[in-house]
Amino acid sequence: MKSIVITEIDNLNQAENVFEFKGRNGIRQLFDYVWGTLIHPKVTFNELAKLSSIRPAVMLVILVQMLSWLNVLLFTIFGQDWLGTRRELPDPTYVGFFGRLAVGTEYYVWIFFLVIGPLLALLGLVVIPGMAHLLSKLWGGKGTFEQMVNALAFALVPSILIQSLLNDMLLAGLPANLLSSHPYAFTAAMNGEFGALWSNLTWVYMIGIYIIGTGLWIIVLGAIAIHQTQKIPWWAATMIMVFTYFLWFYGLVGSFVR
Repeated sequence: MKSIVITEIDNLNQAENVFEFKGRNGIRQLFDYVWGTLIHPKVTFNELAKLSSIRPAVMLVILVQMLSWLNVLLFTIFGQDWLGTRRELPDPTYVGFFGRLAVGTEYYVWIFFLVIGPLLALLGLVVIPGMAHLLSKLWGGKGTFEQMVNALAFALVPSILIQSLLNDMLLAGLPANLLSSHPYAFTAAMNGEFGALWSNLTWVYMIGIYIIGTGLWIIVLGAIAIHQTQKIPWWAATMIMVFTYFLWFYGLVGSFVR
């Protein structure tokens, strides 16, 4: 019986380490961490916790910024308008401080990409892991701030895949506009300009996948990251991640509206 138990433990340990990091450097290692977060988050967050540098997190933030700049560049090259909700916006519109900073819609895109986007990216590297790190200490958290920066940066990978790539660059991006021959295809679909079916599907996607699905995925990964890094109870890690998520996305980030 003892030998059977030992064998089962060995099998579990082997399964836990199926995903191995090859010691790569630079961009290849970055994508290893991204892929690992999706298929084996525990192992990935443990690997990130071994690092003393926040370089992977910084590289991930830079990658996201480059994708957003590439997206607006493609819109500009094809003579399209990146601001898909322009028809629904008042002019001037409001970009920050819960609607207290008004700017003309013709300036919004450049303010967003040159000021708001980079500012939120930098704050995200500090605020999210900082809050999680401080709150974890209430339950005897053992991790460091640097470990939290790396782990929680990669816990946001679902946002990159669904919101930045799938939504911003495809479904609500230039390809959708070109295929539909409509300059504001996504908002047109939401408003029923392509029929009730497309309107319903678009709203189901927005609420079910873009908002709820992505949010839950991030919270789950964040809870795993905090638990693995700080070595605190699962329920505490989950509470911390839920609080941090809503305070960041619906508090600070939500104050920058369009």
